Amino acid sequence: MVSQRNEENDFLYRDFWLSHLQSGGVLSEDKGGGFYVAFSRDQPQKVYVQHKMREQSTKIWNLLAGGAAVYIAGSANKMPSDVLAALEEIISLEGGVTKEVAARWIHALEKSGRYHVEAWS
Repeated sequence: MVSQRNEENDFLYRDFWLSHLQSGGVLSEDKGGGFYVAFSRDQPQKVYVQHKMREQSTKIWNLLAGGAAVYIAGSANKMPSDVLAALEEIISLEGGVTKEVAARWIHALEKSGRYHVEAWS
């Protein structure tokens, strides 16, 4: 999932990402992947990465349960905490556990090197 302000100015490496989305590419649906963008300024109502995450909650849960890692990169403002909250909701909902258990699950991901945040201001 990629969150940027607008597609025209902020979709870095667009061709690279889209080429890997093609049939057979590492991000393609047939490989179990997917690529969803959230350009927050391209429509009247802002759409952020956490909104896209919630739309794909089952897929995210299946990837996590299968051993996927989470990499979060972007503004240090509200984004990391908003994405973390969405991830906790997804784990709680899809995993059928409490938010507290979901938070511990994310902590275990972090300790095992499967949850990374790189944020800047």
